[in-house]
Amino acid sequence: MNQAATLNPSIWRRFDRLEQELLSSPVVREYRILCWEIAQSSGQIRVRIFLVDGGLLEVFEYVMAGLDDVLTARKYRYHWQDRAGAIVRRWDNAAHHVELSHAPHHVHQADGQVQGVDPAPSITAVLAEIQANLRMETPAHD
Repeated sequence: MNQAATLNPSIWRRFDRLEQELLSSPVVREYRILCWEIAQSSGQIRVRIFLVDGGLLEVFEYVMAGLDDVLTARKYRYHWQDRAGAIVRRWDNAAHHVELSHAPHHVHQADGQVQGVDPAPSITAVLAEIQANLRMETPAHD
């Protein structure tokens, strides 16, 4: 059997778009794809992203295809840390903060606070937030 016939094209396109976001982002220095698995109804990707400021972003997505190939992110995690290894933010949908609005979607802040998020984040939104944050940290030149 042709292996390509068992791969879900919608999941392939989603993961390909994720990689295209990394290639075009000004905050990404380099990245390594640690896992890229696609089956007929599900797929997962895990990427380690080295940021231009020396920080790190770890991405994990597990998606499932439903009716008409509509994709649902069943599990996700975007873990951003600074160059010293301290957490800056971590967005995920683990079900350990059911008390929050928009549970299970939430973000862990550097100060330990956890807040619900809506909508669920995407790689585009996470990279935009990192880019905005890095711009704020860059000192102005006169």
